[in-house]
Amino acid sequence: MIALADANNFYASCEQVFNPALRGKPVVVLSNNDGVIVARSAEARALGVKMAQPYFEARSMLARIGARVLSSNYTLYDDMSNRLIEIYRMHSAEVEPYSIDECFMRLDESRPLEALGRRIRGMAAQWLGLPISVGIAATKTLAKLANRVAKRTPERGGVCVLAGARDVEDALRSVGLTDLWGVSSGYRKRLEAMGVSTPLELRDADEHRVLARLGVVGQRIVLELRGIPCIGLELTPPDKQNICCSRSFGEETIRKDDLHRALATFASLAAAKLRRQDLATGAITVFIGTNIHAPPQVPQYHASHGVGLAVPAYDTREIAQAALHCLERVYRAGHRYKKAGVMLHRLCRRERMQAGLFDGRDHARSRRLMRLMDDVNREWGDDALRIGSAAALRLTPGRTMQWQGKSDSRSPRYTTKWNELPKAKARAQKPPTGLEPVT
Repeated sequence: MIALADANNFYASCEQVFNPALRGKPVVVLSNNDGVIVARSAEARALGVKMAQPYFEARSMLARIGARVLSSNYTLYDDMSNRLIEIYRMHSAEVEPYSIDECFMRLDESRPLEALGRRIRGMAAQWLGLPISVGIAATKTLAKLANRVAKRTPERGGVCVLAGARDVEDALRSVGLTDLWGVSSGYRKRLEAMGVSTPLELRDADEHRVLARLGVVGQRIVLELRGIPCIGLELTPPDKQNICCSRSFGEETIRKDDLHRALATFASLAAAKLRRQDLATGAITVFIGTNIHAPPQVPQYHASHGVGLAVPAYDTREIAQAALHCLERVYRAGHRYKKAGVMLHRLCRRERMQAGLFDGRDHARSRRLMRLMDDVNREWGDDALRIGSAAALRLTPGRTMQWQGKSDSRSPRYTTKWNELPKAKARAQKPPTGLEPVT
């Protein structure tokens, strides 16, 4: 049996763990640069707050309902996600993290599955303070369905097991086509053209007709709804196809040196991600652009430029040098730039790098230097060691770089930064009247 554990309102729930004053209140989390709403607490959802709505449009409504608005704190969310996964690994030897708040795991059918789901849910609540829902079924698609039923049916207590045919049929009757994993609105229209309008009809449809209309993905959905596993657990994450590091700036800038520092910093961050996965990049692309939401009279400019590398690179210095070369090709004076980014693609494993006939670089020295840089930054912070062209990430209070994104209401990174740990103070209490303190 396959279980899907999904943290409820994950970003908002992480914020409520460390700030009890937020519990039971409408909480909204914004995207990078405080742009759009990316997470809502259950209370905010019930009051009509919409996902992906631009913050400037929702600001007055949020103030009217008394919502607490927070900037995204991805460092905190990522660490809490890793702690959740450790709890899941205590109950299953086969665990596939699917997203930052979802995880598939294989469970032993000989164990009482509902009790096991409640145990996992209880540990997440007790150890981390996070509410999760657990759906358990024979396939991934049905586990997704079970998880949705667990969330929508409060009397189930956050756990739903679809063990028998009757359970599966009842669950399929309770949802629509687009509630199924993998069925988009486009797929729904094509299914309705075939005469399939409900999940039950999809399960019972001719799989060969579905294959002809929707391809192998549609056929897999049909078989998975019948309890036939077609989508296995990915226990070893596949190598990334590309790595991107980009930001929308907190303020528009016309200065080339601002873009220079920003892109050197983004290249450094992307290179560190590259090395953590033991990869090298064969091509680098830089893109810059103005504010697409600017008034019509403001001229727009968006451009990108990429270069291929004769020998794949993983050294921060080489990657930053290539990125800054691309900047020279795309920069145009006179524009107010709002966004920039660095993309690494044509990735390969470092041990499989193809050497170059005229490559005179000392790769052994480069590996030692990058290993030292990564070790120091892992121990002392992301910008303890950096290349000279990159800006410092650690800024003094009240000071921001012009090109850095807004994060005006970010909560502390409670679990990963010593100077942002929660502080507790004990108050001495007087003994009850008539009693003397014991020494």
